[in-house]
Amino acid sequence: MVPLEEARQILMKTVKPLEVVEMDLLKAVGLVLAKDIIAPRPFPPFDRSPLDGFAFRSVDTTRASAENPVKLYITETIYAGHAAKGRVEPGTAAGIATGAPIPPGADCVARFEDTRQEGQYVIIYKPFRQDENIIQAGEEIAGGELALPAGQELNPPAVATLAALGYTKVPVYRRPRVSIFSTGDELLPLGRPLLPGKIYNSNLYAIAAQVAEAGGEAVLQENAGDDEELVGKQFIKGLDMADLVISTGGVSVGKRDVVKKAMESAGAELLFWKVACKPGKPVTCGLRESRLLIGLSGNPAAATVMFTLLVRPLLRLMSGQRELYLPRVQARLAEDLPKGGKMRSFIRAVVRWQDGYVAWPVGKKGRGMLKSLAEGNALIDIPEKHGFVKTGDSIEVLLL
Repeated sequence: MVPLEEARQILMKTVKPLEVVEMDLLKAVGLVLAKDIIAPRPFPPFDRSPLDGFAFRSVDTTRASAENPVKLYITETIYAGHAAKGRVEPGTAAGIATGAPIPPGADCVARFEDTRQEGQYVIIYKPFRQDENIIQAGEEIAGGELALPAGQELNPPAVATLAALGYTKVPVYRRPRVSIFSTGDELLPLGRPLLPGKIYNSNLYAIAAQVAEAGGEAVLQENAGDDEELVGKQFIKGLDMADLVISTGGVSVGKRDVVKKAMESAGAELLFWKVACKPGKPVTCGLRESRLLIGLSGNPAAATVMFTLLVRPLLRLMSGQRELYLPRVQARLAEDLPKGGKMRSFIRAVVRWQDGYVAWPVGKKGRGMLKSLAEGNALIDIPEKHGFVKTGDSIEVLLL
C-alpha cells in the first residue's frame, strides 16, 4: 500500500503526451495544440470602424464646437465587406457602417448619433483626435505574432481565433483511447431484463463518462465476470485497441477478487496494489508493454473518486494539457464530520460561495451512494489520523 501522491507519481512516470495529428478545426474542439500558432497575417487585416457613423480627417475638426460646428460634404457610404470608392479629401466625409474598412485619407470616425445630417452634409460639433473610434489593423493580433501557444486547449474562443486567422486544420495531441470493462457475475448489460440477484453495469458508463470529461475516448468491452483467465484476456484485448485499460471490480481480497492475479498472468509488471486513502483503497496498477492496466474498485463511489485522483491526471498529461490537477481551495465546513480512522479520506461534498467557500458533506451514510456522487461538486480531503472535524473548521477541498 502506497500513499496517494506516491501512487500518482509512479503512474505519471509511465505516460507522456501522445503523438501529434492534424485535425479539422471543429473536430479538434477540446483537444490541445501541439505547436505554437503564429499569425500569418494581422487581425483585423485592415483598419475598420467599430460603429455606424462618419469617417473623415481629424484635422478638419480642430476648431469644431457646439457654437461653431464643422460641415463636411458626404461623398459616399461604405458598408461592411465593401471597400471605399474614393479618398476622403479635405472638407469631406464618408458614411461608414460597423465593420467597414476605413477609407483612404480618413483617420477618425464619429458616431452617427453624435452628428447631425443636413442633406449631403454632416455636421460635427466637437474636435476629434487622430485614430479616434478606429480599430487598427493587427490591433488584436499582429502578423507574425504568437496567436496561441502550444498547450492551449481549443475552447470556443481559441477556435474563433484560429478561424479568424484562416486556419482550417490544426496540429493537436490526439485523444487517449481508454478501454474499459467490469468484472462480476452479478452485472448485466443495459437493455436486458433485470434478473434476480443481478444489477446493471453502471460502473462501465460512469468511468466512460469520466474518460470523456477528462478528454479521452472510451472503448467499452464486455463484462469479464469473476474469472481470472477471462479478466486476463480482457486486459490483453484492451491493450490491442487502446492506450490504457481500466477495469472495475475484483481488486480486493475475496476469493473472486481476481484482477491482481489476472494482471500478472497477462504479463504485467505490478506497480502497486492498494493506495493509502479511502474510498478506493484496493486499486491495482500494472504495466504491460509500456502501457498501464488499472483496476478500480467495483464500488461506484470508490471507482469514481479514485479515477478523479489517479486516472484523470494521466489522461490530461497524455492529451498534452498544461493543467493536470483539479484546483484546491480552503473552505469552511458546514456540518460536523464524525471522527475518522487512521486513513486519509475523501468525502463528497457540495461547495458554494458564501463570503468564502463553504462545504456541505453529502452521502455520509454509505460509500456507494450514486445520488451523492451526482449531487457533489467537490471532494473534502481529510488527512490521515485526523480527529473530530467540526462545523466552521477550515478544510481543504478539491473542486470538481
